[in-house]
Amino acid sequence: MLDPLQTLREEQVACGEGNCCPANELIFVTDSGMPLRQKVVKRGFRKLLAKARIRSVRLYDLRHTAATLGIAAGVSVKIISDQLGHASISFTLERYSHVLPSIQDEAAAKVERLLVA
Repeated sequence: MLDPLQTLREEQVACGEGNCCPANELIFVTDSGMPLRQKVVKRGFRKLLAKARIRSVRLYDLRHTAATLGIAAGVSVKIISDQLGHASISFTLERYSHVLPSIQDEAAAKVERLLVA
């Protein structure tokens, strides 16, 4: 899944001294290698949504959805917390506790199946 990002990064590094090689550790940059400006990213995102005829959502909504789906899929909260850049697992758990009840039921059912089997 990370292969395309790795390929992009390798192309940037191979680019050498040219404008396409960023002077920082960012992967997504302008043509001159500078960090992307937030308003430019938002504008481009809105255009993509409109072109795909998808209702308008915030980029932050995608982050929240990815975290919620990860928790619902049973991904370790520690991993999700790290991916989101949260300072602690407890912050992640507080933020996404609404997902946990169904996960608790599923965990109990798994243990029950193990005991009954």
